[in-house]
Amino acid sequence: MKKFTAFLFMVFILLFLNLSFAEAQQKPKTRGRNPEKELFGKSRRVKVVESRGVRKKKKEQAKKEAKIKKDYNKFVEASRKRAYQIQSPEVKERMKQNKKEIAVREKENRKKNNASTRSGAKKYK
Repeated sequence: MKKFTAFLFMVFILLFLNLSFAEAQQKPKTRGRNPEKELFGKSRRVKVVESRGVRKKKKEQAKKEAKIKKDYNKFVEASRKRAYQIQSPEVKERMKQNKKEIAVREKENRKKNNASTRSGAKKYK
């Protein structure tokens, strides 16, 4: 029995001593300096390099999107031309006049917006 209590007492002392000297939770002694700066240097910019396959796939995807966009714009242009061609001559004249009026109106609006800015106010005084 005495041996058992002595054993428990020794285990208790060893555990207590081990816990008292644990240094894992102590604060680093940096004296006001940023510890990350010391570890990683002044520039923390990390350059991410993608693999060749990823770059290739992204390039192909961009190419496909550009082609789709080009085809769409081509379709819209053809559609507009057809819509204009099937109109009667009077309607065609009215459409041309409307285009001109819209262009003049947009130019006026741009001038007004520019005049409201600081540098534009000087120009259009």
